[in-house]
Amino acid sequence: MKKVTILAIIATLLTGCASLSTFNPATGEEEFIIISTASEVNMGKNVHSEIIRKHKLSDDEAKIDRLTKIGRRLAKVSDRQDYGYNFYLLKEDTINAFTGPGGNIYCFSGLYDKLETDDEIAAVLGHEMGHCAAKHVVKRIQATLGYNIISTLIYTHLKIEEKNKKHIAYAANSIVNLIMLGYGREDEYMADRLGIKYMYRAGYDPEATIKVLEMLKEDSKGQQGPVILRSHPYLDERIMQNRIEIKRVETKYKPLIR
Repeated sequence: MKKVTILAIIATLLTGCASLSTFNPATGEEEFIIISTASEVNMGKNVHSEIIRKHKLSDDEAKIDRLTKIGRRLAKVSDRQDYGYNFYLLKEDTINAFTGPGGNIYCFSGLYDKLETDDEIAAVLGHEMGHCAAKHVVKRIQATLGYNIISTLIYTHLKIEEKNKKHIAYAANSIVNLIMLGYGREDEYMADRLGIKYMYRAGYDPEATIKVLEMLKEDSKGQQGPVILRSHPYLDERIMQNRIEIKRVETKYKPLIR
């Protein structure tokens, strides 16, 4: 059986329809997505359980409230509105942030504590929201992992039997490992562009993206580098591209929230 036929069958099982191509307003392209929004959200719940098993959630209510407030403001202008966004602060001295399935965005305390302003926090969250809107998470999952892993996380959220818990944990851990590896160059540039757009439309200063990247560059001197940078494009190149994008959004869009 040809690969495309197999994918078509999987898509019908996961989405409940025969349509394989959908228009993504964030990327402006027709995309091959076999994981429906509802399936992605269910997957995200199981993946979230695995993430908080590995990483402790922060109990600092002031920081959590600030992170959530900024995130929700950005979410109002996101190109993707078919699910709700959730923002989590992980209590770990790691300079990183990442996106899980279903609109779950995570920031480590190690990075959060280095961000001095709301604009800088918005720069990090906007970038991660860009990954959500462009559907980078599900596209990578469906391209890399098998149907058994995907279906395990989609269909076992209703009733988890004891014998299935090991399978669920394995599947969730596979996705956690995948999303922690980061994305390719083009996906990172796309997330940067979308993040800048969301910041500007939400009333935040996009120049903060430059400050954050320069801070990370300075912090990584003489070291292996923060986790958030190891799979990202070169910083100087990203900074240059972001400066161009900041000028572009200021001529193309108007802030929706001030």
